[in-house]
Order: sequence, then C-alpha cells, then structure tokens
Amino acid sequence: MSSNIQCGPCSHVNTKNNAHKWCTNCEEGLCVKCEQVHKSKKLGRDHKLISFDDNVRVNLKCHFHGKEFNFYCKTHDEAICGTCFSLQHKHCFDSIITLGEAAENAKRPIALGDLIDSINGTLVNIKNFIDNRNVAITNLRIEEEGVRKSISEIRENVNNLLDELEKKMLNELSERCGNCISKSENVLRQLNGTEKEIQLLKEHTLQLKCFGTDLEIFLGTRQINKKVLEDVQSVKSVTSSVQDYKIGFDKHPRIISFLQDLDYFGKIKVEEITISLPYKEEKNDQAQIVHMLAVQSLDSIRLLLRQKFTIKGVNKIKNVCGGVILTNNHLLIVDKGLQRVIKEYNEDGRHIRDIPVSGKPFDLTVIDIDRIAVSYNDRYMEILNIKDNEVNAKVAFKWPCYGIACQNGKVYIKVLNEGIVEFDVSSKRLRTFGEQYGGPSIIYIATTKNRIYCTDLVNKTIYCRSITGADIWTFTDESLVQPMGISVDGNENVFVVGTDSSNLMVIQRKRKLSKTLLTAADGLNNPVIVHYNQDTKLLLICNAGGNSFVYSVI
Repeated sequence: MSSNIQCGPCSHVNTKNNAHKWCTNCEEGLCVKCEQVHKSKKLGRDHKLISFDDNVRVNLKCHFHGKEFNFYCKTHDEAICGTCFSLQHKHCFDSIITLGEAAENAKRPIALGDLIDSINGTLVNIKNFIDNRNVAITNLRIEEEGVRKSISEIRENVNNLLDELEKKMLNELSERCGNCISKSENVLRQLNGTEKEIQLLKEHTLQLKCFGTDLEIFLGTRQINKKVLEDVQSVKSVTSSVQDYKIGFDKHPRIISFLQDLDYFGKIKVEEITISLPYKEEKNDQAQIVHMLAVQSLDSIRLLLRQKFTIKGVNKIKNVCGGVILTNNHLLIVDKGLQRVIKEYNEDGRHIRDIPVSGKPFDLTVIDIDRIAVSYNDRYMEILNIKDNEVNAKVAFKWPCYGIACQNGKVYIKVLNEGIVEFDVSSKRLRTFGEQYGGPSIIYIATTKNRIYCTDLVNKTIYCRSITGADIWTFTDESLVQPMGISVDGNENVFVVGTDSSNLMVIQRKRKLSKTLLTAADGLNNPVIVHYNQDTKLLLICNAGGNSFVYSVI
C-alpha cells in the first residue's frame, strides 16, 4: 500500500509532506523530520512506529482479469471486477453492490475494532498454544530425566546386588577352603611329628652302634624297634585314608540365563495422546453465557465421567485439600501431608511432575496460563510462576490462610480472624471485607465477576455476597453435611461437595433450586475439593483419601 497519507504535525501548520511512518499511539502519519522530533520527545519515545513499506499491501485489481475491482458480491463475500460480474456472478444480481457502497463504513471504529479484537484474540490463543507446547516439551524433558534416573537406579541396584552376591560367595569360598586346608595341615602336623621321632630314633641307633656295650645294644635295639613299630603303625593309620580336595564353582543356572538372555534393562514406552487445545472465542463465549443464563435449568446439567485416578503418595489419613484444572486440562493437586510440593497430573490421571514450593500448601487458584496463587497455613501467600518455578511475590499474614480464588485480575484469600483479603496480581493489598466470614468454620471460597461464595462446614451453610459487600443469599440443606470445596460455572450455578455426606450438589444462581449430582454410590468418600473450569467445561472432584474424578459437564 503506497503512502498518500500526509504528515500530521506538518498538516497542523499548513505544510504538506507525505508521511513515511505511522504512529499507532497517536494515530497519525509522520514525515522523516517529524519522526525524529517525535522520537526525541519523552512522551513519544515508547510509541510504536510502523513503516508504510511494512504495511499490508492490498490488491486493488482482479488477479484473473487484470481490471480494477468496482463491485462487491455479498453472497460470496468478495470484491469483483466487471468481467467477474458478467461471467461468474450473473446469478448474484440481488447481492451485487458497488465497491464504494461496501467500503462506505469500513473505517468506522466498530468494524476495525472487531477485526483488531479478532486478531488480538487469535494472538492470545496462539501464545497460549505456544506456551502449552513449551510446557509439553519441558514436561517431556522432566520425564526423560526421570527415566534416566530410573535406569541409573536399576544399574546401581544390579551393581549392589552383584557386589553383595560376590562378597557372600567369596566368604563362603574362604570358609570352605580354610576348612579343607585345616584338615590337610592337621595330617601334615602328625606326619612331621612322626618324622622327627623316627629321625631321633635313627640318631640313637647310630650312637648305640658306635659307643654302646653289648648289653646296651641288646636292650636299646629292642626298645628303639618297639617305638619304630609304634610310629609306623601311627603313620599307616594317618595315611590309610587321606582326603584330597578340589575346589570348583557351579554357576547358578539363572545367572547363565541372565547373561545369555538379558539384553536390555527395560523398554522405553512413548504414549502418544491426542488432545485438543481449546481455542477461546471471546465473543462467542460471551454470547453463549448470556444465552445460557436465561434458559439453562438444573435438570439439563449432566456429568460424564472422563477419568478416575488416585493421587500418588496420599496416605489413608485426610490430606488432599486443594485442586484446580489448568487451561491445558492438566490438574494441580495440593496434598498437605506431602512435603513442599504441588502435584501435576494430566487429564488422564498420569503424574506429570512435582512442583516445588516453599512450604506445605493449603489451597491454590489459577491467575493465568503461567501463574498460580498458593495459600499456606503457615500464614503467608505466594504468587508462583509454574513455568519456571519462581516465586513472583510473597505476602505474610498474622493468621493462617485457607481458601483462595482469583477473578478479574484480583486474588481473594480467606484469612483466619480477618475475613476475606483482596489483592491485585502484583500482591498489593487492596482491602479486607467480610469480617463475619473470618471464623474457623469457613474454609473455602469461590468467585465470579461480581460475587463471592463461602462454605461454612459447621453450620452447613453456603454464603453468597456481592464483591461490594452486600449479602445476596444463604443456602442450607439437610442432605449437605460439612460443605467444603466450592466452585461456580459460567451461569453462576454453584457446585459444592459435602465431606461428611459424601455428595456433590449444584445450587441454582438464585438459590431457588438445588440438585444432587453425585453420591457415595458414584465413588465419593469424604470429598474435599471441587473445581470447575469454564473454558474446558471440566469438573474435578477429589476425595480426602486421594481418589479423584474428572467429569465433563454437559
């Protein structure tokens, strides 16, 4: 698109110069000279300047016939030339208008605004998809490291086992070989002793021969001969049954089989799961919500079980206390019995990773695709970036923290003896309200655009009040005992679980009707957590003992 736009500052002083840059902030063109002046001013340094050479080039001629566009077909939503009209669009006569008529309101703010909103929405979705894929790659690398660690552990275990077996075998070899040597040495000692005695008798005999009298020789030879016979008999007795030993080694048949047959530690499994990344249509969502608020009834709410799984590492005692569904359908679970981690699962219940945190978390809420807010009983709250596991902000309190929720860029947290404290996402404290909800029996909260909800586990009550402070309604039901986790759908229908009654109820936005959706027969056993994701229409329910359920709300 060639620039025939005049420089705005020059036109203001009645000078005509063609603009070569467009300032998107000031919405006016700038010539070369005025561009330099604009950049030198403090207010204009951060403005976005676009070159007309980089602008979208709009084709004003028909690429089929080489003629200028002069008509617009509303049926086919395309600009056409006169030849197109006569050849391809002669049956669209009632839908043909001049191009000037079609473009008459094109520059109105609402038309361009819709296009810009659509582009911005697309960019947001693409960013979310890019972030999702980056998270997926990060998770793959984490899983790869986990597999590498498992292989190393197997190798270490095998090495340790072989070292232990070798030590045991060598000890047995030394012991048995020592026994054989000891027996042979015993025979050797007896023979050596006899040899010395015979040698001594030989010396005595020679002495008698040289120096003895007839009487000494007569008596001596008989005495020596008797001893020699005794020694000979002793030698024969010792040597009549002498043990020779041969030491060998029989290999365990399973070791031979192990060496011959084993050619791998295990098999690397790659599970390919096809998922659908939700494309969020902002305006369609808004229109749908308005429509559903008017017509949806509780009877139309149905749950379809998608997955059931057990939280890894949960003991039999009650531990699970927080859970949310992310935009990529992954689940974050808080187990206060675990040490300083938040567990991440995919929607199929497969453990993805443990996210390290600074203490034992109690509850959490999603701020955006990268950030969550986490409450701790140890009297503080953190805003955590789960992409790089960094703490962006930390806020300390005088009293323990419990339920936490996020709405419209605001974080709401229940603080004991204070009530509900409101922050912005930079952790700046804005206000404290709902002091009547500061008691220990109110644990969990949920929010919508202009409402906040609390569960009172002792009084079996659900409270609804406006963000500005006005009480709207309260709800009690005998079938709902010790209400804990609470969440709200796009129609302001309230999901709440009864821990002692082991059920899930939905309460109509005006509190006129309620309905039990799930009971103990569906697997609920002391449920603590319920969380509804309005984008994915998924519902997460967690029992205190770790059994968890993911439902589609239809």
